[in-house]
Amino acid sequence: MSARAFLCVSIDCECDKGPAWRTRRPLRFEGVHQGIAERLQPLFQHFGGKPTYLLSPELLRNAECVERLASFGGCELGTHLHGELAEPGAFEPEVTRAVQRDYPPEVERAKLAWLTQAFRGAFGRAPQSFRAGRFGIGASTISILDDLGYAVETSVTPHVDWSQVSPGLSFVGAPTQPYHPDPCNPGRPGPGRVLEVPVTVRPSALSRVPLLGKHVEPRWLRPTRTRGEALVALPGASGGPQRHVSQCRSRRRGEPLRRHRRRGATHRPAPGSAAGVRATRRRGLRRSGGRSRAPRLT
Repeated sequence: MSARAFLCVSIDCECDKGPAWRTRRPLRFEGVHQGIAERLQPLFQHFGGKPTYLLSPELLRNAECVERLASFGGCELGTHLHGELAEPGAFEPEVTRAVQRDYPPEVERAKLAWLTQAFRGAFGRAPQSFRAGRFGIGASTISILDDLGYAVETSVTPHVDWSQVSPGLSFVGAPTQPYHPDPCNPGRPGPGRVLEVPVTVRPSALSRVPLLGKHVEPRWLRPTRTRGEALVALPGASGGPQRHVSQCRSRRRGEPLRRHRRRGATHRPAPGSAAGVRATRRRGLRRSGGRSRAPRLT
């Protein structure tokens, strides 16, 4: 019997950025109205893809963005935290540099709670999926997300050391397949109830070379500076003999991406979305009488 394949396409959605990721002023949202509405969503609909758009706070404050995002079906909306833009203490930085794991736990909780409530106010339902800005989850994040009702977290980037961004932030050695994380160490499996769906990242062929290897950047399943042929080949690289799920994390410089469902519609996770992976696992768990493994993500 052939294995069923899943592809989760997740897109961080923010205001438009210029060179060096500097925020364009006044705030602009061409990535929503052109990048998604006119380019991406028609493409996904044509090929039957069901993406997950992860929305940063400034989008939830913009009525035109909310209206546009709420008008589209066939996709999932989640949240994406850049802490500078969330209450308490929100402001508009030139470049988003904050890492949420560096906040005191009570501040991180307050900002996540505000973001979640802002999403509820905008779309009339609770978000199911989350990704931290700068991939900056920490020892408090998983428990907070669980308390707020999230089903899926997707900030783990296997093989990547972000210690230059935040001391101690590293996902080297993290699983490449969906797993339930240790709430105190999200890069390792544990008893957490939130499902971690890692971004698909593979080590470079040069990563095993002594001395040189640690300076070689891993390969990401993302369309930034990568040829289409390489993207197609990447999920199968170093993924083991069984490969069931891949997650493509996408972001366009200068065209942040976003979009979503009709206001008031009944929310069911799209089969190929991050929350859809969680729902599929739950169905398998019921059928097997309580014994199931998370689908594999390559």
